[in-house]
Amino acid sequence: MSEYNGGCIITLIWGITIAISIGAGILAWNWIEPESFGGAILFVIAWGLLTKIGHFIASLITALIFGNHR
Repeated sequence: MSEYNGGCIITLIWGITIAISIGAGILAWNWIEPESFGGAILFVIAWGLLTKIGHFIASLITALIFGNHR
């Protein structure tokens, strides 16, 4: 793999990471709809959990696509 291809993959991974984080935040906000301090705490927890799940799924897909090709 050339350095150029590696740079493209890293850029793609960063873009996916940002999209997962924003998407999880929107999903958590619509799910919790915080109106109090307790709701805000639940929102942050839900956002973190959804982001972690999204990143786990993305890492599995990345490993399947860009795994060892011998």
